[in-house]
Amino acid sequence: MSREHEGFRDFVNALDSRYEIPDTTILKKKLLPEYYENVKQKLVIALSKAEHVSVTTDLWTSIANEGILSVTCHFFHNEKLIAPLLEVVKMEGSHNAENIASMLDATLSKWDIRSKCEAITTDNAQTMINAAAKLHIRHIPCFAHTLNLTVSDSFAVTCLDQILKKCKSIVTFFKMSTLASDKLRAIQRELNKPELKVIQEVPTRWNSAYHMLQRIVTMKTELTLALNECNRAPPGVNADEYLIIQETIQILEPFDLATTKISGESYITLSLIIPLIRGIKTKLVEVESQIVTESGNKILLCMKGSVDKRLSPYESRTPVVLATILDPRFKKKGFKTSDDEKRAGQWLEKAYASHLTKERLAVEETQPTPSTSSGTSNDLLGFLDVPDVSTPLSNSLVDVRQYLEKPVIDRKECPITYWKYTNNKLKELAMLYLCIPASSVPSERIFSKAGQILTERRNRLKEKRLNELLFIKQNSCYFND
Repeated sequence: MSREHEGFRDFVNALDSRYEIPDTTILKKKLLPEYYENVKQKLVIALSKAEHVSVTTDLWTSIANEGILSVTCHFFHNEKLIAPLLEVVKMEGSHNAENIASMLDATLSKWDIRSKCEAITTDNAQTMINAAAKLHIRHIPCFAHTLNLTVSDSFAVTCLDQILKKCKSIVTFFKMSTLASDKLRAIQRELNKPELKVIQEVPTRWNSAYHMLQRIVTMKTELTLALNECNRAPPGVNADEYLIIQETIQILEPFDLATTKISGESYITLSLIIPLIRGIKTKLVEVESQIVTESGNKILLCMKGSVDKRLSPYESRTPVVLATILDPRFKKKGFKTSDDEKRAGQWLEKAYASHLTKERLAVEETQPTPSTSSGTSNDLLGFLDVPDVSTPLSNSLVDVRQYLEKPVIDRKECPITYWKYTNNKLKELAMLYLCIPASSVPSERIFSKAGQILTERRNRLKEKRLNELLFIKQNSCYFND
């Protein structure tokens, strides 16, 4: 609501008649830029202190039919994981890998984090994967997006596809007809049931099909009565179909829980992937004994195949494996088999040895070469003054073994706190991998906020202004004094 709106002026006057609302020119040219610069400088300082960062990015088409690229940054600040927005920029020209890589490179360089960027998390689009490859930065495919693709595979099963279409038509009927909606609410009141609304499935909104089916089962009685009393109502769901829906909900529930868990941005998520995959597989085995319909068994079989095809590859991705074993809540317990545990331990030793080697080389480059003379030629015990030479591999074996032999911490405890009080250099490797987000949801949330700003009435908002508004909205919570 703008300051020119009479109702808004009256509202502010009622709150405090002494307050004078700044005019639009002052807001746009002075107050907003000043606030943006203030938050920006705080972010610059925070990024300068960060040793490792990761980013997420995604593309969105605005109401003005313009391509918008968002970039969020993830790193540890004051012992917390934060996800500030770096910027949103308008994409000019083709949305190909070259252009995306060029814009990402410019953004990372602008914020002086190009050399610190450990990974880019995006959706599974090939252009995004290629863009990361062009930048020579490791790519993490969004786990939430992969979960959604896994579930979508099961919707291709003929029986479920037909039921979903029927449910969508029922939802559309009540969404489009005020008479039908009124009838539904009247029946809910008559039966003393909550006045719930139907939920429409939207392909781009993850888990919406699951929530649609869940709501239809919850409103089963009211929907059946309302459809019977409405003219031109679509066919209702019969008893056999309700049974298949209930079984489908059981099958989909672990995927909904996993999507919710993996979509956070204020806590570590990359280390959750492998334990969540193991949890999903375990739940699907448990559900199998409760499925009685032929259709339900087909859906379950399709889901298991999709899990093996789409989710299992994550269990062989180096960043995901290392993040899991470096999370003190999981360590080796996050892995399914003893072979997986052994492989994770070996990968950790190798990665840690490589990290120590790079660090030692960096130190040697800055230090003068020590003198080989003993100082006193008549000292028969001078050989004892030669410092011990330990290899990075031997150091890594000791530190890794000590870390893995300690018991895991409670799952409710914070891994960041654990590593804060750890003295060996394994902490540096942990901070590198644990800051990587498992999903690109943070970038997608930026577009949800952008949709609230870019409306029909504000569809000509300039790129700079949109960036300032979103930057402040997303980041001020991290840097408020």
